[in-house]
Amino acid sequence: MPVHANRVATLVLAGALALAIPVTLGACAPTPSPGLPHGVTIDVYQSRIDYSEHKLEVAIANATDAPFDVLALSFSTPVFSSVEYTRAPTTVRPGTTTDFRLLLPPARCDAEPGKPTVDIRFSFDGGEGQARMSPDDRMGQLPAIAAEDCRDDAVAAVATISAAPAIRIASVDGTTAAVLDFTAVPTGAGGILTIDDVRGTVLLGARDPATGRVGDTVPLGIDLSHATTPVTFSLVLLPARCDPHVVLEDKRGTFFTFTVTTRLDTGRIFIGVTDDVRLQLYEFVGSQCGWT
Repeated sequence: MPVHANRVATLVLAGALALAIPVTLGACAPTPSPGLPHGVTIDVYQSRIDYSEHKLEVAIANATDAPFDVLALSFSTPVFSSVEYTRAPTTVRPGTTTDFRLLLPPARCDAEPGKPTVDIRFSFDGGEGQARMSPDDRMGQLPAIAAEDCRDDAVAAVATISAAPAIRIASVDGTTAAVLDFTAVPTGAGGILTIDDVRGTVLLGARDPATGRVGDTVPLGIDLSHATTPVTFSLVLLPARCDPHVVLEDKRGTFFTFTVTTRLDTGRIFIGVTDDVRLQLYEFVGSQCGWT
């Protein structure tokens, strides 16, 4: 290469370095480090209380010796759009696990299933960091949550099913029982919908009218696929057990589990009652068990 060419190349390189120096110095401000600190882990699960409110727990375990401060956190999957935790910042103390409770949006039933994602920004050991990771689904619940959402949608497209605003007390074969009516109102859209059976709860057993026995499952076989007018059916209920703690600690005792067949699949849906009916059922159990 000619000498003058070497000189030009040297000058160009020197100029480039001179221009780069201020930029490099200006970029010396601390930047968030990627990834979670060693000893911090995240998984997700849904408790019984969360179920009725369509919520999810993002559990962050801090097995380090320093506080782990969550500055921002969000959760998403291909089926559930992103939802943010709104009470940050929150500190996870050393040696503890903190649950971050999030309200799940309705499932997107046309989306392909995939892994969950947690995006987190945090402060730890004097610096800030950020991470995007796929948390463990602690009890493998996420597919079932999405499936139940979509099954609920498939049911609602054909009919609206709800419990009556009050119970009736009746004598059935000489036994005092609570009778709870349910009404299915067709939407007029048509479609596949059969209510196959109903299960009792931890609080209440359902009586099978065919056998007179109170069992785990009572067959119903109500086909609503071609219904054009409201269909009413009744559950005859008796206390499942006379243990005061069943009422005192009740979380799911007034949610009734129905097996339904829809255009999507056969599976369970849950139908709850109003607060007034819940209290009426508590009073019925207390009366029959001799507490009140």
